[in-house]
Amino acid sequence: MTDYEKHLQSAAWREIRQRALSAAGHRCLLCASTEELEAHHRTYENLGNEREGDLTVLCRECHEVVTSMLRARRYANRPASYADIVRSIAEATPLFDPTDGEV
Repeated sequence: MTDYEKHLQSAAWREIRQRALSAAGHRCLLCASTEELEAHHRTYENLGNEREGDLTVLCRECHEVVTSMLRARRYANRPASYADIVRSIAEATPLFDPTDGEV
């Protein structure tokens, strides 16, 4: 179990999360849903000692969208090296069935 996973199971996290939910009026910041609310870390710099503003309350769906967008942006800003491309091709599942058409 990582330090992050341990933190998310702690009483301190439950308190921090509850404060963020209360401050957000128990609504998703993006779509105003009150269902399946999660606390999105805007930064991990203060992990374990989160400050006001480190968390944003989002519903599960919006959290997935935001996280996917941030990951895509992070990786788009990091050009793939030739070695990364070759490794990904070598490790990838074939794009076609090599036995297709054989009798």
